[in-house]
Amino acid sequence: MTQGRAPIWQPKHDDLHSSAMAKFKNYVNKRYGLSLKNYLELHAWSVDAETAGDFWLALFNFLDMRATNPPHYGKMCPSLKFFPGATMNFAGSILLDRDSNGRAILEVEEVSLDATIITWGELYSKVGRVADAMRNIGVKTGDRIAAVVGNTSQPIILCLSALSIGALWSSISPDFGVHGILDRLMQTKPKLVFSDTSVVYNGKHRDLMDTVRTWAKTISKVEETANIILTSSNSEQADSIDKGMTYSEFLSKGTGKKLVFEKLPFSQPAFIFYSAGTTGAPKCILHSAGGVLLQVKKDYTLQIGLQPGDLMFQYTTTAWIMWAFVLSALSTGAAVVVYFGSPLYPDLGFLPKLISKLKVNVFGTSAKYLTDLMDSNKRPQDELDLSTLHTVTSKASALPPDVAEWFYAKAFPPNIHLVSGSGGTDCSCAFVCGSPLLPLYSDEIQCKVLGMAVDVFDPNNSEGKSIQMSNEPGELVVKQPFPSQPLTFWGPDGDAKYEEAYSSTFGPKVWVQGDLIRISTTTGRIQMLDRPDGVLNPSGVRFGSAEIYAIVRLFPEIADSVCVGQRRPQDRDESVVLFLKMSLGQKRTQQLKDKLKAEIGKGLSRRHVPKYIFYVDDIPYSYVGKKLEILVKNIISGRGAKINVMANPECLVASRCSITWRRWRERWMLRKSRDYDSCFKGVLREISCSVVLSPGFLF
Repeated sequence: MTQGRAPIWQPKHDDLHSSAMAKFKNYVNKRYGLSLKNYLELHAWSVDAETAGDFWLALFNFLDMRATNPPHYGKMCPSLKFFPGATMNFAGSILLDRDSNGRAILEVEEVSLDATIITWGELYSKVGRVADAMRNIGVKTGDRIAAVVGNTSQPIILCLSALSIGALWSSISPDFGVHGILDRLMQTKPKLVFSDTSVVYNGKHRDLMDTVRTWAKTISKVEETANIILTSSNSEQADSIDKGMTYSEFLSKGTGKKLVFEKLPFSQPAFIFYSAGTTGAPKCILHSAGGVLLQVKKDYTLQIGLQPGDLMFQYTTTAWIMWAFVLSALSTGAAVVVYFGSPLYPDLGFLPKLISKLKVNVFGTSAKYLTDLMDSNKRPQDELDLSTLHTVTSKASALPPDVAEWFYAKAFPPNIHLVSGSGGTDCSCAFVCGSPLLPLYSDEIQCKVLGMAVDVFDPNNSEGKSIQMSNEPGELVVKQPFPSQPLTFWGPDGDAKYEEAYSSTFGPKVWVQGDLIRISTTTGRIQMLDRPDGVLNPSGVRFGSAEIYAIVRLFPEIADSVCVGQRRPQDRDESVVLFLKMSLGQKRTQQLKDKLKAEIGKGLSRRHVPKYIFYVDDIPYSYVGKKLEILVKNIISGRGAKINVMANPECLVASRCSITWRRWRERWMLRKSRDYDSCFKGVLREISCSVVLSPGFLF
């Protein structure tokens, strides 16, 4: 892995002695009379069963969470309650004791390089006005507030208003279709639903009112739902839906009450985050206010190095967990950029221009976006002043090693700390991430995050055998409790579903994330071999699609790819299927397939070689740049799938077929032929329904 190679980034003197991580290490040593010398010793202390309680208490105080009670440990499932007896308010932790003239939010419209600045004083005032209206409509602690809105300042204002009262917040991207929206709203039954009526994305204006009217017909019949509030001021639009009102009408409900932050338990329910929803209805994951705030503040402050006064820009949508990270980042005293628009419009180099113009200090993006920059031969540092940028974070998928090397060799200033991390909606935190105290190598994530007792378990041993010291890939597990574990799943049998999701494999004291990882026995650093939807398991041999992608990227004639496993009900084993999108002007040949198979066998092993390789016109991605492997996997395995999470749904829209999904599925299941290639082409060419694979996608 890193043996014999130089790091691509090294900590500087200030990182080692003046960073928040260095200060926290010194704080711990002084408080507990320790002599921890480096990050690895600090992490070991933070997850030791005898001292983990001391760590969480020290962290709570160091981050100024305004409580002093120590955490309580016990069974991991259902999730235990940290800091019992402590009281706090999420919104108060963000808004109180700020410089009223200091900037809090910079709001940017698509294509614009200028920002509208909202100061801390203005944010406090706006939240107070909305909370006043909410209280007068009858919103109280425990009610749900939902928003189908874009990534502007408005959802931050609405969310902080709801949390000041103790109501629960959930947000949905307005790009979702009717079914995707109702799948979420009908499970949570919100008291209020806020909704945009139009969006501008990729240079195009899109009227959303037909979609809003359709889902509003259903949600307005829910007894718990009092009002559907449109963010526009068009009264005719509001009058066209039951329980509808304009945003200005909503604000008029206020009576001038002062903003009050309800004192609530640390573990008070605050957020309902949704799983991707690529199969069936999405899971409604209930998270606590204190758990989310403490964990995200820890990750940003210590692992990433976000400082008070910094300006952070994380590209996200309101449907992604990273939106909650942006919200929580405000608690550090940093300002945040909110941007609702395509990261690729008007061109791939727009976001670096925005970073330069606004003088961003921390930029969060996806591995996909950085890869696209590299493949387009972009070199932002040659054209732009990026001197204020000190950290870039990469999430959503594993960062290819060649992209990390390009980042430092050609694209960005060498002093920037490139932080690759992995976590999830389920945990609302990072498991593995960066550290300013450690060197960075191109093919590894720097470290396990403080407080996260990450281990690697043998997936074939149900008793929970650690293989961390073997250099072998295995299940990412966490062996100690952490405060951002979900409280439960919202809805009937939530506790049972929660336990089945995370604790059924190795018992109630071990959290199973589903990621495939390898930890170096020589460096202690981490390789993410894949996310849960990218794990392949032919003949019981488990490996990640990221390993395949690393080989595919050696072929410049291939622009993109997606590798998934296929196992239909009648199949005795899983088959590995690889789809290739060719670079412009490149030919689709059998010779290239053979060459690629040979290289995969040589570079990895024969067991990694895909059984089938197909050429396609496009690869499906989510709005935040995540390759939708599970969507493709479910479709080719004969299972249902939904496309409301897709940024490019046109790649799944058939143009010349008439067979419905159900009829296609029946034909697929009944087909006896073992000639997969002819079966695949003969049947899938005919698909046409709400969820399809088109001739353009497959061939």
